[in-house]
Amino acid sequence: MAKKLACLTAPFICLDGMNERGVSIAVLTLDSEPVNQDTGKQKIFTTLAIRLVLDRAATTQEAVELLDSYDMFATSGRDYHFFVTDAGGDSRVIEYDPEQEGRPLRWTSMQAITNFYGCYAYMVQPNQRNGIYGHGKERYDAIMEVLAMRDPDGDIPADTAWKALQAAAQDPSPNDVTSNTQWSLVYDDTDLTAQIVIRRKWGDVIHYDLNTNEIDG
Repeated sequence: MAKKLACLTAPFICLDGMNERGVSIAVLTLDSEPVNQDTGKQKIFTTLAIRLVLDRAATTQEAVELLDSYDMFATSGRDYHFFVTDAGGDSRVIEYDPEQEGRPLRWTSMQAITNFYGCYAYMVQPNQRNGIYGHGKERYDAIMEVLAMRDPDGDIPADTAWKALQAAAQDPSPNDVTSNTQWSLVYDDTDLTAQIVIRRKWGDVIHYDLNTNEIDG
């Protein structure tokens, strides 16, 4: 029964994903107080918001509009933001402004993000905690250094994406068992495929094709 229940709930507690229209989304933790909007809209919680985007959004802009039509409630006692991309290359960080009353939704066009507010990136220094604004700027800088070596007008090749993920990966910490890279994925929003690595085992890649719903590796 426990296994059956896990299978039934799994689609509603995903932490990232890609849909058949080429929209991909991931959630990352932040250091601010958990958002709990109260504007009178219907409430939605963190993982259900991911399900909403995957089920209904065809573009990043649609994802923004969908999330902005709900009041966000951050679950598990943590605060979060979302990184969304689409097949057209529109990449944005969607956040809930920690400095504004009511925590309104804000989005920022960015090619990458880690555990800091993209809308307040100028407030964040690498290799330290930055209060409510977050941390992990050094990992973001490592990603952007890799991406700077490619053609700025072209797509990001899978091998470049993997180099960026490896550059930003975190080893396990004895003080925080969850503060390490537990899985890494490269989504191809045009081919609708994914490459997956578990716990930094970079040579052991699982391949998934959304078109055929087949796993290889």
